Amino acid sequence: MSDSEDTCKLTMLWNWDTVDACIISQQWHVRNIRQYAGTLAGIFLVVIFVEAFRRTSRMYDRFILRRFQNRAKFAERVREDRPFRPSILQHLIRSVFYFVQFSAAYLLMLAAMTHNGGIILAIFIGALVGFFMFGRDTVAGANTTESTDYGMHLEQLTYGGKGQPKA
Repeated sequence: MSDSEDTCKLTMLWNWDTVDACIISQQWHVRNIRQYAGTLAGIFLVVIFVEAFRRTSRMYDRFILRRFQNRAKFAERVREDRPFRPSILQHLIRSVFYFVQFSAAYLLMLAAMTHNGGIILAIFIGALVGFFMFGRDTVAGANTTESTDYGMHLEQLTYGGKGQPKA
């Protein structure tokens, strides 16, 4: 194989190159249309995975907060003036969630820097589908809890559990 057959097309301009595009590194060299289609499908799935992982991270945060609140109520040590702080182990787990999300998002950004229209569209459509699938638990100004039938129940935010709406 000659050097010309192993050369990547790199451009800083918008492009629709499907063959000889390199994604992130020369090792990810797209040599034919099937590899390009696989790359688009893979990037699409990675974006959906990032959204699912974000959802899992939010669910873990809610879990440790509920656990703290239940223990505090049981021990009758509820203090409204002291914010909840996760334990070192809980924060380590939260840090791993953040690390995976940040790393995947950074690699997706590097893939987008190929300025390849197909890759950018795969990222955008993956974000749309991923958020549609996993972002329903987030509503600004509302606290959400999951029911056993996986539906969502919205509860009014309260300050200190006294039933007063939070401003």
